Amino acid sequence: MAVWGKETKKGMDDVILEQSAIIVGHFIAMTPPGKAKGGDGPIGKQEKKLGERTITADLNSLFPTTRLKSEKVWGMIENGFRWGTGRGAKKIGAYAESVADLERIHRNARSKRTGRVRTGTIGQNMALTKKSILKSFISQQIKEVGMLNAGWLRAAEELKTSKRQIPAWIRRHGKKPGDAQKTKTKSGLRVTVSNRMDYFPKNMKSRMQAAANRRERGLEKALEAMLTRKADKLTRKLTKIF
Repeated sequence: MAVWGKETKKGMDDVILEQSAIIVGHFIAMTPPGKAKGGDGPIGKQEKKLGERTITADLNSLFPTTRLKSEKVWGMIENGFRWGTGRGAKKIGAYAESVADLERIHRNARSKRTGRVRTGTIGQNMALTKKSILKSFISQQIKEVGMLNAGWLRAAEELKTSKRQIPAWIRRHGKKPGDAQKTKTKSGLRVTVSNRMDYFPKNMKSRMQAAANRRERGLEKALEAMLTRKADKLTRKLTKIF
C-alpha cells in the first residue's frame, strides 16, 4: 500500500480507506454462500443458488416426508418404528404438522456455531412431515440466503465499498449487526471492520485471510500494470527524442 500511495500520489490514509473498502467487498464474496477461496470478481447468482441448495439439502435431511395420516404416524412413532431415510433407518420421535412445528424443530437442531443442522445419530433431532408443509418451509428459508453477508453492509457503507460487489439479494436484508471503525494512531490510520451475525462456518478465519491475500495479489498486479505503462510511456518519449 505504501508503494501504491507513492505511485498514485495519494496519502496513506486515503490509500488505507480505499483498500479497506475493496477488502470488505472480498469479505462479502468469501462469506457463505460465497466460496471459501472466493475466486475472481464479486459474489453473484451462482453463489446464491449454492446457498439455496445447501438450505434445501439441510431441511430435506432433517424432515423426511410421509403421506400417512397423522394418527397412524404418531402410532408408529410411539411403537418405536424405524423410518427409512437418506441416512439409513432412523427412530424418529416427532411429527411436524405445521410450518411453526418445523421452525421450532429446525431451530433446536441447528448448531449454535455454524447454523448447520444435526440430525442426531439415531434421528433424535429429525421429524416427519407432509411434503406440502416442507415445501412451504423451504420456500421461506431460502429467502434467508445472504443474511450472513449482510453483516458486512454497515462496514461497506461506511467505507464506500462499490455497490457492484454487493448484489441485491444481500442488500435486501438491510444492515445487520456489524460496523467499521477508523482510529488515528501514532503509526497512522487503523480501520477495524466487524460482522457480528450468528452462525459462522468453522473455516471463517481462513476465509478472511484468503480475502486479504486476494487484495494483496490484486494490488501487486495493479502496481505491475501501472509501472509497465509508465515504462512504455517513457520509452515512447525517449524514442521521439532520439
